[in-house]
Amino acid sequence: MNILSWFFKPKKENNILSCYPDALLVVSASGELLYANENLLGILNISSDELFNLELLDIFDGGFNLVSNLVNSDDSAVVRSKVNQDIEVYLDIKASEYEDDEGKIIISIRDVTNNKKMLDKLMFEHEYVTKLNKNRSTFLTKVSNEITSPLHSINGFSEAILEGLGGDVNEKQQKYLKIINKNSVQLLELVGGILEYSKLESGIYDYEFKNFDFVTMMTNLFNKYKEIADSKKLILNFNLNSLTKRTLYSDEAVLKKILAILLDNAIERTESGSIQLAVSHPDATCLQAAGIDVTKGLPAQSYIMMQITDTSKGLPESELNNIFDPYANIDKYIAKKNVAKSLEMGIVYMLVRILKGRIHVQSEPMQGCIFTFIIPAEKINL
Repeated sequence: MNILSWFFKPKKENNILSCYPDALLVVSASGELLYANENLLGILNISSDELFNLELLDIFDGGFNLVSNLVNSDDSAVVRSKVNQDIEVYLDIKASEYEDDEGKIIISIRDVTNNKKMLDKLMFEHEYVTKLNKNRSTFLTKVSNEITSPLHSINGFSEAILEGLGGDVNEKQQKYLKIINKNSVQLLELVGGILEYSKLESGIYDYEFKNFDFVTMMTNLFNKYKEIADSKKLILNFNLNSLTKRTLYSDEAVLKKILAILLDNAIERTESGSIQLAVSHPDATCLQAAGIDVTKGLPAQSYIMMQITDTSKGLPESELNNIFDPYANIDKYIAKKNVAKSLEMGIVYMLVRILKGRIHVQSEPMQGCIFTFIIPAEKINL
């Protein structure tokens, strides 16, 4: 008997492999069980004599065929123990050849029962949440149609009556119709905001990244808001001189939504002066300040920064705190009777996150506001 045969002899005598921290099973090239340490006996809750009366296929599914496949790879396999079927025991198995002339295989085994149960629980919860979100999406879509359709009708018919399409109305009726119209518009905005924020919060917001012409999008946006700014005698300026990329890889609709909300708010709170929208490529310092981890060797043009500056009275410090959290600011907006506005900054924040970007606001009383956000301009693995 050579020294290795003595080591692998199935007995309870002390040997080197018994000191190994994991459970160990040694088998011959034909699959015969040669050695098992005490850790394995403990995991399987079986005696040495009982174990050596079994074959590998009696211990776990796949048996020697599974072990042979694992020997030729660096992979491991999780299988259920077939010993003591009344108790669920899951084993993580790795196998490697023992470098000797007899072609023995050492099988390392770990009890991952708790990990497997936790994984199953997480998978169940993931499937449950996915199904819940899908149902929620369907619910929100149907509720949206059920609520917004009558609101559009109220808004449309009240405007039609005010324009005289239903006949003459007296001064008192006009007053009431204007109140109805104003409130229906506000309610429509609020319902739309709640539904949109709910979709974003639930992770069921539809978006799609693809290449699009950024300059054309900005030109159309400028033409639209130039008219609105002119109506308030404000100067609107878009500065794209520092931009070196015409095509962006992002979601055009999401980006337009972000800019629309920020421009609407800037024009609304600015009584005189101007609104400036500057687009540039941020340097590494700006990216780091925004909390963006820049990949080494990434070109400077990989990100774009958009900065919207207005000459309004600015925002007080109390409003800047948690400005992107609608729940924290709800009381302020209820007092102003403009709850819909409490959702807009929250929507902007989450839309910027969808585009894998960051947003920041600066403001001082009587010094205007500066909203800055940075997003990737091309496909980046973050």
